[in-house]
Amino acid sequence: MTVAIGTAIVSYIEPEAGYARAFNEWYERDHFPATVLAGPGVFSGARFVADAACRARRSVGATLFGDPDRGRFLALAWVLPGRQAEWDAWVAAEMDALVAAGRMFPHREHLHTAVYRFVRAVGPIPAPMALAHGFAGVVATATIAEPPVAADAPCTVVLASERTILSSAEPPAHQLVLAFTAGDPAGAALPPVATGDYASPFRATVPGTRTHIEGDRP
Repeated sequence: MTVAIGTAIVSYIEPEAGYARAFNEWYERDHFPATVLAGPGVFSGARFVADAACRARRSVGATLFGDPDRGRFLALAWVLPGRQAEWDAWVAAEMDALVAAGRMFPHREHLHTAVYRFVRAVGPIPAPMALAHGFAGVVATATIAEPPVAADAPCTVVLASERTILSSAEPPAHQLVLAFTAGDPAGAALPPVATGDYASPFRATVPGTRTHIEGDRP
């Protein structure tokens, strides 16, 4: 018996200018563990960041999530099959408690935070293990057409958008392909995408450090 991915919680966030480091510390030390990973049914999670080198790889036409120059942080969590509704109910109550306790961070924008349904995966590393494996990064591709899947990636996970939680971009229904990379994601090949679709490399964050986190405040 092995665990399987039923759904995924995907958060794509842009902090306000000058708040990248403060956002990262709040998200990794409070919000992500307490409000995402602690929820029922979640069994794995990881965070990624697009530094300047990664953002430079984005096409100017990659507008599915809004302005392609924005969107530094990507958070992923795997949820067991059949547990998403339970997590939804839990997090609604938890968010009320966090707001009351003043444990939120106002200087950020949810470009797109949503629930995705697991579709399929390819590669030698099993998909449920992908977020715990310690990959250097991930190339995220979002498309409304049949998604390209990298045959040579150690693990590629295909997800389908199911329900929006928070989104300033409000993209149409799409599939999200996560091609995890063993090497530098900024040097990975990006799949060709149609105008309006999206593709970007992200580096894995290093918890407890500011590695890869660019900001203009100490």
